[in-house]
Amino acid sequence: MRGESTSDEPPPRDPLRIALNGREADTVTTDKHIHSIHIDAPVEKVFTYLADPANFVAAAPWESRGTHATVAAVHRTPDGVVTSYETQFGETGKHYLMTRDEYVVNERIVDHTPWVVFTITFEPDDTGTTLSLTWDAPSAFMRALDAVIYHSDKKVDASMATIKRAVEALP
Repeated sequence: MRGESTSDEPPPRDPLRIALNGREADTVTTDKHIHSIHIDAPVEKVFTYLADPANFVAAAPWESRGTHATVAAVHRTPDGVVTSYETQFGETGKHYLMTRDEYVVNERIVDHTPWVVFTITFEPDDTGTTLSLTWDAPSAFMRALDAVIYHSDKKVDASMATIKRAVEALP
């Protein structure tokens, strides 16, 4: 019949689909948001700082949305590596689970919620570290919501500057 496959093979995979924890996610746009900043500190120091989810959450400018967030619970492997964590929004009492999909020491951390994927990379440069944050909303609805209401691209630069100040102030 027209339009039906006669092959027993599965249809070809869409190159714009990704897997999160073994499950396929919605189609992801190629319009990822990428922000980078130089930090005058070695990669190890920057990575150690951001491996703690409380530091990542604290850097986000939640107050600009009329709230603040804290880390409510952190789940770790027996070796101490974070596997997931919950953020709690004080005024609303809502909890959101962040799942850590990748943890490559001194190279990359990937965390996700059902609404957004954060990829943090750490690269040594001549005088310290280039920290990059890539984020993407896996659904068209969340991308549209961000474009109309949240404007996260503007807030990510503020978060990156907060991380830079905090790490450079460490002993």
